[in-house]
This record gives sequence, structure tokens and C-alpha cells, in this order.
Amino acid sequence: MKTDNFDKQATNHLSFYESFLSLSKIVIAGVVTILILMAVFLL
Repeated sequence: MKTDNFDKQATNHLSFYESFLSLSKIVIAGVVTILILMAVFLL
């Protein structure tokens, strides 16, 4: 993805979006892990 012709604000939005995506991946992985652990201990 070429970001050369973006202005400063667009670049800031893009970096915020990428950090938000990685954070949501971590949260989803944590929730899935908790659900798996609950299933293992309840069964």
C-alpha cells in the first residue's frame, strides 16, 4: 500500500487503524482461549 501521497492526518489515521486491528486480534485470541479453557474444565 503506497502512503507517499497521504497527508499527515491520513497517515496518523492509518497507524491508529493498524494498531486497533492488532489489538482486536489479541483480544479475540484471549476470548477464544478463555472459552476453550472453560470448555475443558467444565467437561
